[in-house]
Amino acid sequence: MTALAVLGVGCSGRCGGASGVGPLSKEEARAIPGAVIFLSERAGQKDVWKVTPDGVETQLTHGEEDEYPGPPSPDGTSLVVISAKEEGGLHRQQMRVMPLTGQGPAVPLHPPRARARNASWAPDGTWLVAESDAEGFSDVVKLVPREGVPEERLTQVPQGCFEPAVSPDGKEVAFVCSREGDPEVYVANADGSGERRLTFFHLEDRTPRWSPDGKWLVIVSNRERKDRLYVLRPDGSDLRAVSGEAYAGEEREAAWSPDGQRLAYVTRTPEGLSRIWGVSVAGGAPVALTDGKHRDDMPAWSPDGKYLAFVSEREGNTDVYLMRTDGTGQTRLTRAKGADWLPRWTTTR
Repeated sequence: MTALAVLGVGCSGRCGGASGVGPLSKEEARAIPGAVIFLSERAGQKDVWKVTPDGVETQLTHGEEDEYPGPPSPDGTSLVVISAKEEGGLHRQQMRVMPLTGQGPAVPLHPPRARARNASWAPDGTWLVAESDAEGFSDVVKLVPREGVPEERLTQVPQGCFEPAVSPDGKEVAFVCSREGDPEVYVANADGSGERRLTFFHLEDRTPRWSPDGKWLVIVSNRERKDRLYVLRPDGSDLRAVSGEAYAGEEREAAWSPDGQRLAYVTRTPEGLSRIWGVSVAGGAPVALTDGKHRDDMPAWSPDGKYLAFVSEREGNTDVYLMRTDGTGQTRLTRAKGADWLPRWTTTR
């Protein structure tokens, strides 16, 4: 798990999140739509679980190998699950699509292989893109969640392509390629044609994520010798730092609000502390949502855009928490011994 934080950055309004403010009431929590999928190590291996905002937990996977949650489908009825195990001294991964409704078996998307990760759904839920080493070191491939449908290779770059993300209209895919000797951000049509390069810098530009309206991409860049978040248009124009002048540490884990108006993100210090911030994409100073005294990271927006799930170690264990998007009402959702992390919201409760 990545832990990120920054101290000493100016913020508008209230700083430090919900210090001294009580948790959400059961009535408010029960009214929150959706549920949080997360990874749990409580059983000595990695399994996928679900917790409702009022704290009801359900185990979703029971395999013998480690299993990680990928992204839920846009309609919330299924989930990408990545299984990982050692075979003959080699690390093997396989992505499957598992129904969240309890009906039907999980559908494998490909045979086990060394690289199978970073899946991203098309908006209609009929296909995905992901990283794969099926035919090269690392390529972006298109996958269809039906038995017997072969994957389609969208990139063919010997140096590797990574971290694909499908646009909200399903017409384009953003991704990272290292063909120029360092990671740069590209966008191509959904069939891999019409590729165009968006970033041009000799250091790393990576992890593109589309805004829900498709008008922006947020990326991570170390062009200032530290990881920092930037937004830019899909044609590469209007590049600017998310946090403006209020910047004093490494920034990562950007998450778009459902309306595309805000970003939640994480900053970190060399001491291993981390802090969650919120900022308007239109501009203005970031607002601290947690107090920076612990490891608080991995923010994920609720479907209605009113709450954030996140991960914290503030009570001595790694657990999933919930808060309103202004930082108030911080509430612990999981309490089992063993790390609970990697939260992902689904519309299915």
